[in-house]
Amino acid sequence: MPKVTFVNEHRTVEVNSGRKISDVAAELGINVCREAFRGSGIGDWTVYVKAADGALTPPTFLEKLFGIKGWRRLANRTKILGDVEIWTAGGLPDRLRAPRPVDAPPNPSKDSNAKRKPIDASGSAAFPLGHPSAVGKGQREAVPVGAGKGKKAGAKADAAKEEAAEEEASE
Repeated sequence: MPKVTFVNEHRTVEVNSGRKISDVAAELGINVCREAFRGSGIGDWTVYVKAADGALTPPTFLEKLFGIKGWRRLANRTKILGDVEIWTAGGLPDRLRAPRPVDAPPNPSKDSNAKRKPIDASGSAAFPLGHPSAVGKGQREAVPVGAGKGKKAGAKADAAKEEAAEEEASE
């Protein structure tokens, strides 16, 4: 049975293969339709789905007509065939009703299966230029004397070294 994770709501469930995303979300009390007219079911069913190849049905004619591709899919048209992660967006009903049902976020220190945020190069308040372990060591490589100054400067430095060596040898 495929495992479905609603990332924003911190919910993970196992469902039968071939079920629509909208049906699974409705069972969990998650509203994936951003309705144009309250209570009509007419509106934007867009969700963002991260899935391996073959974990979802191929895009339908209507999805292709609307130009939907990549992670973006229509919840009322897409069927689940494998493990997926789904990101939803709130709409009109979310603003007009009680707060949407959201479980506590996963805690990696208590739950060994919870995902940890990877250390990445994005900036934060603590590290405005990115996390040091992701960006670099903060050290420069040693540059040989005369390197990077052009051919003439390097040649002059070599000539100066040779003259100093000759003076020491003559003494």
